[in-house]
Parts: sequence; C-alpha cells; structure tokens
Amino acid sequence: MQYYFGLILIAVLSASRCDKPAATGMMEVLQFGSNPGALQCYEYIPEGRLRKVPLVVVLHGCVQDAQEMARLTGWNSLAEQEKFIVLYPQQQAANNLNRCFNWYQADDIAKNAGEALSIRQMIDHARARHSVDDARIFVTGMSAGGAMTAVMAAIYPEIFNGSAVLAGVPYEAATNLGSALLAMGGNVTHSPEAWAEKVRRQNPDYAGPYPPIAIFHGTDDPLVKIANAGELVKQWSNLLQVGDVTATEVPNFEGNTSVTATTWARNGKPAIVRYDIAGLGHAIPVDAGAGPRQGGETATYAKDLDFHSTWWAAHFFGIVR
Repeated sequence: MQYYFGLILIAVLSASRCDKPAATGMMEVLQFGSNPGALQCYEYIPEGRLRKVPLVVVLHGCVQDAQEMARLTGWNSLAEQEKFIVLYPQQQAANNLNRCFNWYQADDIAKNAGEALSIRQMIDHARARHSVDDARIFVTGMSAGGAMTAVMAAIYPEIFNGSAVLAGVPYEAATNLGSALLAMGGNVTHSPEAWAEKVRRQNPDYAGPYPPIAIFHGTDDPLVKIANAGELVKQWSNLLQVGDVTATEVPNFEGNTSVTATTWARNGKPAIVRYDIAGLGHAIPVDAGAGPRQGGETATYAKDLDFHSTWWAAHFFGIVR
C-alpha cells in the first residue's frame, strides 16, 4: 500500500567533479547545473579508455534509489562488458516521501522545467565531462521511473535515440492526483492523435524524428495496469508514424513461453517493440545468471522469468553485440 500511494504522490553547467563514491561502483555527481528539480545524480563509468561511447539514463521506481536500481537491473555489469556510461538520477524524500519521480506534476514534466530539466542537466554535464556519442543517448526506467522515461523521450526528442519503459504510462497521462489514480488503473484513454498532441505541444518548433520505444509490461501488474502499454503504443505509433503499419506478433519469444513480443517497424527497423510478460506483476523481469543474455537480481520488485529486460532494452538500443 505504501508503494501504491508512493507511485501516485510521487541551466548553467557546472565544472565541478564527481567525487563522492557510492555502492555498486558508482560515483555521485555533486553539482551538474541549477538543478530546479532538486534531484541527486549518480554515474557509472566502466574501466578502460572510453571514446565516443553510449550513455544510458536509468530511472528508479518508488521506494527505490539509484544503487538498488543498478543492482536489480544489472545495467552496470552490462556497461562494464560493452563499455558505455550509465547515469542514475535519484529522487529525494524532500520532493516525494516515497522517492517517486513526480511523473504527473505539470511543473516537473514540462520542457525545461523541474525534475525533467534536472535530468537534462545531468545528461549535458556527462556529455561535457566524458566522451559520449551524442547519437547514442538512451533513457529507461521502471514504474514511476518508467513514466518519467516517457516524459524525457517526449519532451527532449532531440537528445534521445531510444527509450525503454517498464510498467509505465504515456506522457501526460495524468496532471493531478485524481487523474494519476485513473491512469494507473488503465482508465485514461485517448486516440493516437490526442495522445501525440500532448507531446507536440511541448515541441512546437521541432520537426525531427522521435526516439523509438520499447515497452515492457507484466500482464498481472496490479498497480499500473497493462492497458497503459496499449495507450503508450497509441501515443508513439502516431509520433513515429507507424499507425498504419501491420504489427508482427511473436508469442513464446525466443522460446520463452512467458513473453510475447509485438513489433511495429519503420524503414525496416523496429520503431516500437512491446513485450507482454505473463506471470509478471509490478516488477522488473530479470534472468539471474552469468550467461550472455542473463543478469539482474530478484527482489520485491524484480522477478526471475528467464527474461533479462535490461539486455533486451540494450539490444533494442543497439549497444550490445
């Protein structure tokens, strides 16, 4: 119940260094800009000489923090193996008692404002300090972090080259507490055009492409109903101009009877991939182990279904071999 209500109640660049060590091999970035959303920032830098590497922004869920998100998802292990940088924004209890990103607050999800701008400043700071490939910047997150992932991809399409939403909702599915309840319950529905217009209002002068999106959702999620996956598809099918594309559905994906993958392609490449995961509630799907497509750890909000969603998100981004 605490998690449920937590999910609802959820610049000028600095030249300072990242100098505060944290668990899981990460470092805290103490200053990264004006930080209007009052967030914290952690980053994981793999060993070795890095040149023009991808950057992945990972957003935790409610009652979690950056360290737990890194441990459960296995993003840092994958980053060490494939050599890319991982950036972890972290919510503070002063902003939200249950450390949820405020995905439904208008002041935090508008372009160049609040928490969204703080995350943008973290990215700009990382780009200034490290050799980041600007053509390979991605964002992903779980639950409230998944909803915030949709926010970042929607309002900063000029930055991101792909996104992956786990148990999230469409951009601007809610603008207050009442509509947040409705959205989580899968009761906020719009046409693809109406959903897309919410995004385009944030980018009135933008004429470029929107980032492709991967959507992971448990069929048994009791907190953020799977109907939201369908609404996300509607929003992004319009933005990515694949509304008239016939989707390709693959049950028993890669031999896994728990996973059905549905793909909408554009110009021969996946624009939207939706993974429906049977037997999964409100949790991160993982595949604990040391195999080439395995990783992550089980916990209250992470379940082993022989499906490492982190690896498949990275595969969708094109950053794993």
